[in-house]
Amino acid sequence: MSLKRFAYRHRLPAKRAIALLARSLPAPARRRLLALAERVAFSVTPQYQSETLPPIFDYWSGRFLAPDAQRLGIDSPESFFFDQIRRSSASGNAPVRVLSVGTGSCGMEIELSARLHADGIAAQITCADFNPALMRHAAAAAKERGVEAGMTFETRDCNLPFELPGQDVIIVNQFFHHVTALETFCGSLRRSLAPQGVLLGSDIIGRNGHRLWPDVEIVVQEAWTTLQSGKRHDRHFNTASERYRPIDHAAYSNEGVRAQDVVGCLLAEFDFELFFSFGGAIMPFVERRIGFNFDPQLAEDRAWIDRLHAIDAAALAAGRYPAANMIAALRHKGSAARAVFEPISPQQHVDLTREQQVKACIDTR
Repeated sequence: MSLKRFAYRHRLPAKRAIALLARSLPAPARRRLLALAERVAFSVTPQYQSETLPPIFDYWSGRFLAPDAQRLGIDSPESFFFDQIRRSSASGNAPVRVLSVGTGSCGMEIELSARLHADGIAAQITCADFNPALMRHAAAAAKERGVEAGMTFETRDCNLPFELPGQDVIIVNQFFHHVTALETFCGSLRRSLAPQGVLLGSDIIGRNGHRLWPDVEIVVQEAWTTLQSGKRHDRHFNTASERYRPIDHAAYSNEGVRAQDVVGCLLAEFDFELFFSFGGAIMPFVERRIGFNFDPQLAEDRAWIDRLHAIDAAALAAGRYPAANMIAALRHKGSAARAVFEPISPQQHVDLTREQQVKACIDTR
């Protein structure tokens, strides 16, 4: 455990070395290197990364994100998944067949299984991840929790085609943005989903590598100029900067490798029943790199976040730029009973993404 903590604390030099090496490799070797880096990273990264988010994230999400989500019937991604499984059970499927893909060590899935069991809902959850060590750890954890009978663990590379027919519910939780072969993956999900099944996702859908789109960066840089020096400390570089410094996280792993393509690839295979998108220019200031500079106990810090959120939310609603995150429910083509889009539709998101791609190309010339 101490070795893992050491590796996690000193991850920045490793990221820089991998990014430098990756630039000199041919495409196939580069993909293999980044996949290996991803596997190692998820072996040393804290299991519950939400616990490493700064307190200002909880303030922002509680004040703004949670009320918007609750109006759509979403208390949290985990409760959203649970409610959909419960609905599938009520429709007569017993046990409900659930596939969760890109699970890591399956902490969420194990808790979900325990909650379903406690509520008397029969469900068989299949967990799939490409890391065999995490799958072994998850199987042991499920047994310790007493839910192993309702769970199956598979080691699977989801960049390769697969088919698990008849899944009533498929969960993809913060994983789409790690997949390089998105078209293959979305096709596999379609083939694995039962005719009346539902695909659920909570994911990152911003620019590849979690960089900023040109129009998002304009807002971020303008906001940056209003910060005092102490608020400009960047934990990634361990220094304060005159300008916010975007990072291409896909340069050293598959982190956000094709995030901007997620919605378009899903639209090619499914119909969206729910598309809730959120967070653009606000995100750098409530996440790990910058967010620890803000104290939600301080009125001036809360007021600064409130002002930037208002600017960001207005821009997203007006379609000035696409959001960086989504919570979604999808059905087979022609099977969506309703269409709830907030604040814009999936197709509008794709169109805005393409517009920003054009602007990004122009900006780099």
